[in-house]
Amino acid sequence: MTTHVRGKHHKEMAEATSSTRSVASYYRPQTSQSVIEAESLWSKFVVKHNLSFQTSDHATKLFRRMFPDSEIARKFSCGHTKVAAVIKEALAPHYLEKTLRDMSKFFSVLMDESNDKTDKSCIILVRIFDAEVGDIRTRFLDMPVVNIGIASNLFAALKESLQSNGLDFNKCMAFMSDTTNVMKGCRSGVQSLIKRECPDVLDVGCICHLADLTIKAGMGTLPVDIDQLFIDVFYYFYHSSKRKQQFTDLWCSLFTSEPKAIIKHCATRWLSLLRCIGRFLHQFDGLKSYFLSCDEAETSKVVSIIRRLENPLTKPLLLFLSFILPSMDRFNRLFQKSTEVTTCQLYSEMSRLVRLFASNILKSDTIRSVDNLSHLSLARKDQLDDENLGVGTDTWAYLSAMEEDSDPKPFYTAVRNFYVATLKKMLKKFPFGDSILNDLGVINPEQVCAYSVDTVKSLATRFPQLELADSEALDQLQEEFMDFTLSPGDHPSVETYKSATGHKPRCGVFWHEVGKLTTLDGQPRFPCLVKLMIGLSTIPVSNADCERGFSVLRKIHTDQRPSLKQSTIISLMAIKFNSEECCFDSE
Repeated sequence: MTTHVRGKHHKEMAEATSSTRSVASYYRPQTSQSVIEAESLWSKFVVKHNLSFQTSDHATKLFRRMFPDSEIARKFSCGHTKVAAVIKEALAPHYLEKTLRDMSKFFSVLMDESNDKTDKSCIILVRIFDAEVGDIRTRFLDMPVVNIGIASNLFAALKESLQSNGLDFNKCMAFMSDTTNVMKGCRSGVQSLIKRECPDVLDVGCICHLADLTIKAGMGTLPVDIDQLFIDVFYYFYHSSKRKQQFTDLWCSLFTSEPKAIIKHCATRWLSLLRCIGRFLHQFDGLKSYFLSCDEAETSKVVSIIRRLENPLTKPLLLFLSFILPSMDRFNRLFQKSTEVTTCQLYSEMSRLVRLFASNILKSDTIRSVDNLSHLSLARKDQLDDENLGVGTDTWAYLSAMEEDSDPKPFYTAVRNFYVATLKKMLKKFPFGDSILNDLGVINPEQVCAYSVDTVKSLATRFPQLELADSEALDQLQEEFMDFTLSPGDHPSVETYKSATGHKPRCGVFWHEVGKLTTLDGQPRFPCLVKLMIGLSTIPVSNADCERGFSVLRKIHTDQRPSLKQSTIISLMAIKFNSEECCFDSE
């Protein structure tokens, strides 16, 4: 042994061993749960605030510098590669899995395609009952690229998305999209292709698109092109700092306040018009003075603007529109909400809007005489006299202050044409003939007792997706409905589940609480009734969530992040759409 130890071979091996890392050093110690949570929270923060993944490379070093005494900060290691992995392999699958779990019973589909000049994304959302939230929610499902946006390709993309996620098309309650021919075409649109495969899917047109079309119909009859006036004025100043300064100087010489920014009017944005009208009326006199005195008064564009500003009908028409459009804006805002069930309010709110518009031009007896608003007469003999037309207090005050030689007749004619065109479009486009929409009012806890058991059974039969259409289920549903309506003291108070506005009950939350009621032996008391009500609550009435989704997409896929892969974008969309907690909250 002594000879071996002194030998050359042993000394070489001993030296090699001393410089060799042990096997244990090749295995990383298990990361603590606190560090994992910190890295997950940071990844979610990156998603929620649309930060570049590269930010994470510096954040890791920054946290160690900021918190030198923190063990979590010392072990925190989350660069851009790891952030991308956490987002795509952990967070996004987690939130999508929750959505798919809630879709296993029934759901509705919302779909829209982008108009991008590069790859055209087709956003697919689903409206479901979220068991954890206890209410109806719209969630992100998929966003395939469909560059050739014909109906067959869009339908194939939708079908592939559902099948790849293990979803049954026969569980779909309704399909919602915009009102374009490729989506709603009765022969070859996406809706017709869905009907061939699943005839029980309800076709609901986007009420916000339809309402916008009715206003466009009325605006098209006005003798002054208000939309184009707003657009021309905005772009006249948009590219010239000199013109902006000249207008500011003129305004300050005429008024004591600073001029407000000129708002861009976008005809495709439903709530843009009224906001622009209010701002334009505030600036009307200043703009008119500027264009009449500007150096470019002889150019064709400025001549066109001056001609419309000097038109004696322009300002009273703007005042009139500022009077009538708030009711349409309120209607539109109501049905753009994504976190409240407004399905039960659609029929009553459509009727209310039509009556409101009609009351400004038609005699009260004419409106009261019809039970079905689609039969409303718009004949001249049924209209109000000029002095009784609904145009607003400010408009009447302006007309009264006009010079005596001014003839108000053209204004009254323009107002009549606006009302008639708008009402005709409403009566044609609004789905008053769909009895199902009227029956969906039964979802509203405040109105459920006003409906008959036949209505409830009819809805259950109309939607076999809910598996309540057989005779045994219908008998049980009838028993539960009668039990519910005849024992109002036993179920939750509607007042407890008012929405944030305090006006309407949150239907999904209410029926979820009713589902928790049990009999004396511990069995659910209203299982079939609750299933029906929650299933009907998933039916959307607006495509606003898809439009909102494209707004989210524009914040994700920016000029500063042009190289994001489609799979990464889908993961980011899934997290932003499907997680409701704040970026600093963890599950």
